[in-house]
Amino acid sequence: MTHDDRRQSPAAPGQLPDIRDRQDVEGLVKSFYDEVLGDPLIGRLFTEVARVDMATHLPVMADFWESALLTPGVYRRNALRSHRDLHAKSPLRAEYFERWLELWTATVRRRHAGPVSDRAVAKAQAVAGALLHNTAGDGRPRPVRGPVFVDIEPPMRRTS
Repeated sequence: MTHDDRRQSPAAPGQLPDIRDRQDVEGLVKSFYDEVLGDPLIGRLFTEVARVDMATHLPVMADFWESALLTPGVYRRNALRSHRDLHAKSPLRAEYFERWLELWTATVRRRHAGPVSDRAVAKAQAVAGALLHNTAGDGRPRPVRGPVFVDIEPPMRRTS
């Protein structure tokens, strides 16, 4: 099945589609950040502390998730550096990562279902754990609800 075939294969009636392409990733990322920005626990980290320009941030996050799930190599930045900078301004705590993960998981599950969607949730668990450990960590990992270290299949490669 080619990438184009996946895009043209709609989900059965009453069934959510899996994440299939950049358009799906962009929609997911936008929907997620709509939730994040209004969240009473973590929204201020984006709006007041980091003062994130969403017009710039959303395409970068879409690149990250596209690289993680569909097309390796699209994202070429250091995610840890920006989170360490944020941690220096306002210490990041485990509950922030837990809430981020809750919002991501709920957004994925509300919009998509399938193996790529499952990888999106598993990847987010791993990312949350790694970022927490590498920002707020004191040399030992701190718990984040759910499994943190998971086996993730390599991203699917597009075929033309």
